Amino acid sequence: MGSPSTTISNGTVSTGWSAHPDALTAGETAGQMAVGRMKGHRPRCAVVLASSWFDQAKLLTGLRRALPDVALVGGSTAGEILPEGPTSHHCVVLAIGDEALAVSTGLGEAADREPRLAGHEAALQALRGFEGRARSGFLLFGDGLLTGYTEVVRGIHEVLGTHSLVTGALTADDLRFAQTYQYHNDDAVSRSVVGLLIGGSCAMGVGLEHGFAPISRMLRATSARGNLLRELDGAPAAHVYEEYLGRDLMETARQAGLTRQLIAYPLGIQLESSEAFLLRCVRRIEPDGSLLCTGEIPAGSTVRLMIGNKELALEAASRAAEQALRPLSKVSFVLVFDSVSRRTLLGFDAAQDIHRIRKIVGLATPLVGCYTYGEHAPLQGAVPHGQSVVQTGAVLVLAVGSP
Repeated sequence: MGSPSTTISNGTVSTGWSAHPDALTAGETAGQMAVGRMKGHRPRCAVVLASSWFDQAKLLTGLRRALPDVALVGGSTAGEILPEGPTSHHCVVLAIGDEALAVSTGLGEAADREPRLAGHEAALQALRGFEGRARSGFLLFGDGLLTGYTEVVRGIHEVLGTHSLVTGALTADDLRFAQTYQYHNDDAVSRSVVGLLIGGSCAMGVGLEHGFAPISRMLRATSARGNLLRELDGAPAAHVYEEYLGRDLMETARQAGLTRQLIAYPLGIQLESSEAFLLRCVRRIEPDGSLLCTGEIPAGSTVRLMIGNKELALEAASRAAEQALRPLSKVSFVLVFDSVSRRTLLGFDAAQDIHRIRKIVGLATPLVGCYTYGEHAPLQGAVPHGQSVVQTGAVLVLAVGSP
């Protein structure tokens, strides 16, 4: 349960959670806690974020016992965020009963084979249930083990329009990199995209920041496909780490996989039209010197080695929260999607990340979130909203409230 200073409800929006080891009980308990805090309001939709260690089918069954006939979306995580800070092995629920909020869900399957079609279908299903009401944005949950999210978002924009806000998270599986889950009403699916179309009289604000800075010269991705970067400037891609960080660290990284050192030094794809970088953390160094990354790297793109530290990461969280509040006069609730790589980088200071966000969005604002394999939103909260980008080492703050 929350501490006395923790706000878990404002009447129309509430939060609940459970760490019970039985998935059925955890889902039902978290849902009941959220419903019980709604002060007479009936939940209309729910965002569910839960550990991949739960039996996912039983978890959804438990949630449905507490939240029948409620539009439900969400996904599995690499850690959860409660109102008071980070945790693990929890099921977390954000229940929304605001009558002024319009919602509709959609599901697109087979995102591994047809990502554009999956995005198109998720958006189309949601739009069909929206009945022509004013739209604020599309909250998307995708499988964090897949690439191709540029195509997913393109499919969504084909349905909703190119200036529609598309934002959300790539689901995770507690750093096992085996199978992630996306939640859509009664089902936990994989290799899919799930969306929640939000509108009515509300507005949405987003902030997406990472705080990393370049340290290497510019390098060209001369051989890359999907999330496998084979060569930089014609040499094995891993050589950039050996050049800047030394052979000993490289050997440690080859044996250990995703290490704190690699997390502190992600790759950055430099965007042609701005000074911004898209982060790609290295998940594994292959024997031939290729780098298996946490997101796709287009062949021919300009890549630089990046560096980060705890203070830069915490400053990024504050900036993201400030950006998210700009379009709003009043905040109803906040979702935080924080990269699992940032949590690893911050270590015991990960709680400060959430405290900085809460200080800006308000201690009385219902807030939950999770740690992800990727975050997507327009850069710097751009309005009108442009194409969403996918980061794999950033913090995304999503705020919903009054314009």
